[in-house]
Amino acid sequence: MPKLRILILIFIVVFAFIGAVLVFRHPIKKKIVNKIEKNIPEKILSNPTVLPTKSVEDVNKLYGPCFKISVLMYHHIEEDVDAKAKKQSSLNVSPDFFRKHLEYLRDKGYRVIEPKDLIAILNGSQKIGGKLAMITLDDAYSDNYSKMYPILKEFGYKATIFTPTGLVNNPDYLSLDQMKEMKDSVYFANHTWSHHSSAGTKEVLDKEIGTADLQLSENGFNPEKIFAYPYGNPSLEAINVLKEKKYNIAFTTKHGNILCRGKALELSRIRVGNAPLSSYGL
Repeated sequence: MPKLRILILIFIVVFAFIGAVLVFRHPIKKKIVNKIEKNIPEKILSNPTVLPTKSVEDVNKLYGPCFKISVLMYHHIEEDVDAKAKKQSSLNVSPDFFRKHLEYLRDKGYRVIEPKDLIAILNGSQKIGGKLAMITLDDAYSDNYSKMYPILKEFGYKATIFTPTGLVNNPDYLSLDQMKEMKDSVYFANHTWSHHSSAGTKEVLDKEIGTADLQLSENGFNPEKIFAYPYGNPSLEAINVLKEKKYNIAFTTKHGNILCRGKALELSRIRVGNAPLSSYGL
């Protein structure tokens, strides 16, 4: 009789365990997926084969003229071990992969354009020809000088660094002297004064964008008047400030490679990571 009770107890425990697994299976799976997306967003959230896209013709009807141009977005360029130690892995591309990206652009016949070229294309004063790409980096980190800049010069390409001017000369950010040294290969553009989001009052945004605009201009930077929204999301208030200050183009972090004149202050980019450019639809 005691043996029968033990067997019944074991059966109840096993049945309860199986039931618990069935009930919680989906939430556990969801947590794992969320963790993966957080750690490697460049492979999941920025892959054109995953995200829905529209053709140039479709978008052209709404905001045209539109053009297919791949604007690549980077942040840190440093060794993965250093990025991991600084908890910057989600924003990092290793120098090795950055070099591979530039090799890919060269070998596949891409023309790497500058801000003035993009403005001219959108305005219709420069005709588009062949495959076009643009290299951008956000936040003006010091590794952009120590790691990115030598590789960029090696290939003879030009890049754009969106610079929060209030952070210049601070630890882990570019110095003004470094910016001036990089000027022949790098275009420095407005990223507000303190890396302030567009979710603010017009008064605050006017001060943030205006201060950065003045500081860049005083040092001979950003003659073409281009901007990138910190944290990637535009707002009506920010767009109005940019219009008042005669800005020509502004970039979001929204994924896409179709750029339109009618959305010149809300242009898309392609966030890339430690993966071949072919995996991002280039």
